[in-house]
Amino acid sequence: GGAPFNVARHLHGLGVPAIFISQVGDDINGRNILDHMRQWQMPLSGVAVSKTLPTGRVEVLPDPIEGHRFEILPHQAYDYIPFPEKVPEPVSWLYHGSLASRENATSRQTLLELVATSNRRFLDINLRAPWWTPDTLAPLLTGSSILKCNADELETLLAVYSLRSEPALCDKMRVFADHFSLESVLLTCGPEGSAYWDHDDFYEAVAEPVNNLVNTVGAGDAFAAAWLWSLLQGESPELRLRRGGELAAAVCALQGATPDSLDFYESFRSRWTSGE
Repeated sequence: GGAPFNVARHLHGLGVPAIFISQVGDDINGRNILDHMRQWQMPLSGVAVSKTLPTGRVEVLPDPIEGHRFEILPHQAYDYIPFPEKVPEPVSWLYHGSLASRENATSRQTLLELVATSNRRFLDINLRAPWWTPDTLAPLLTGSSILKCNADELETLLAVYSLRSEPALCDKMRVFADHFSLESVLLTCGPEGSAYWDHDDFYEAVAEPVNNLVNTVGAGDAFAAAWLWSLLQGESPELRLRRGGELAAAVCALQGATPDSLDFYESFRSRWTSGE
């Protein structure tokens, strides 16, 4: 798990080459992850192995209000990710979260170096207390090509940075984008759907229906991957929102954040590539 892994796995399933950059421990969990990536024929060039730190773990616990909550363990292998030996220069698109910079450790510097060598960035923030501060988040926000967050996170960010806006959702997105020189803002709103603002226009989409809901873990990661797939195909913002909603809804019917088989993606690839 972890958003970057989930997104890389979805993109691979959808036929988009992606290099996953992280670090695992020299333990059973790390070996399972590497074996899984080999089975899916995902490149391993971006994944380092630590001899001293454990493979990152997050405990997902049921919550009566939120549905689930995350217990994120500290000092994990992914907090000390070295800069990868082989990475395209420049990186055409860098997808990253904010959790990798939670500790003043190697990963924070690696992420900033990757940011500096990337043409465009998709920042998928993750405001998990106590693992972020306004000071550590601001350098990642500034100049992002796309900022993705949910509606609650946008409200939190506006308050934290003391930014005032009109009540309309599009104005909240505009005010935040202007403050951090963002090209665009992508918002997930749960059962209310999603929204996108890019300086030129504001777009909204209703939520896709979920058949056989199991849980919503990983839905946002699926949304991000489908959005990126659609963007790389040159599709309109309206279609990108719809693709994101479709894959997110399908993942909500899974037990985990990603499917067990590549067959899961066949119907999406065939329909989407034919323009449906």
